[in-house]
Amino acid sequence: MTASPFEHLHPDIRHLATAELPVRKACILTDRWVSYPAADDAINRLFEMVEMPPRIRMPSVLFWADSNMGKTHIQKHFLELYAAKRAGDNSTSSGAVLWMELNDSLTEKRLYLDILRNLDAPGPDTTTPRLQAMALRHLQARNIRLFILDELQRATELRPNEQRTILNVLKYISNQLSISLAGFGSGEAKALIKSDPHLDQRFDIVALPMWTKKERWAVEAVRGRIEFMPLRKPTVVNRDVMDVLFLHSKSLLGPMFGLLERTAIAALEREECLSAALIEAVALRRRRDEDG
Repeated sequence: MTASPFEHLHPDIRHLATAELPVRKACILTDRWVSYPAADDAINRLFEMVEMPPRIRMPSVLFWADSNMGKTHIQKHFLELYAAKRAGDNSTSSGAVLWMELNDSLTEKRLYLDILRNLDAPGPDTTTPRLQAMALRHLQARNIRLFILDELQRATELRPNEQRTILNVLKYISNQLSISLAGFGSGEAKALIKSDPHLDQRFDIVALPMWTKKERWAVEAVRGRIEFMPLRKPTVVNRDVMDVLFLHSKSLLGPMFGLLERTAIAALEREECLSAALIEAVALRRRRDEDG
């Protein structure tokens, strides 16, 4: 059997190397999960929390990092894996997950309404105590074992007494229903947890690391992302490539992957592979466009 000329590409997208330009561009711009140790550890931790049996004090964790460090992708990938596992699980006793993004204009009442909305339950215009009772009832009926809260730092925009109210509600839900809490947010979210002695004791705080050009996992992440870009020639991920990516992404994963995507689109009509020189040219052109 003759080997494919596109062995450098992932098998799932190899056939797109000969597709028309718009199809190849769309492939490059499609979100892809790229595995790296900190993300894999976070996902494994979330699965452990879902499977934790009820205890007096359930484990909780905050994953924090700067913006553009992959927090959203970790949550999205976990929810996809969890949904697939649950669909293939014949057990009716397996726990469920509730994901929710904290609202900008957060109040105790709004928190309960958002919980009900994310559970596809009715949220009537009624008193806060009644909404609390409804939210607890629906959380228990759905067997929610893990409550994921994205953008947890938004609670810091509230007045101190409102912050305490929201944090107390989260503790109450966890205590009453033996639900684990997983927060995702920025350094402000870390400070928020640290500001409450009870939550500080309850939450493990995990920093999602920035990448450096010397990290082996960062090199593998770059290679893993390029495998899903239907360029007809292989890219050599060498020190020069990593140096220029590091320089222009400022150690942030989001900008790094964005720069790879923009460079791959430029390469479709040029070299059909990535190089340090092309990455540099694309980055500088972007900077000129931003500066005007």
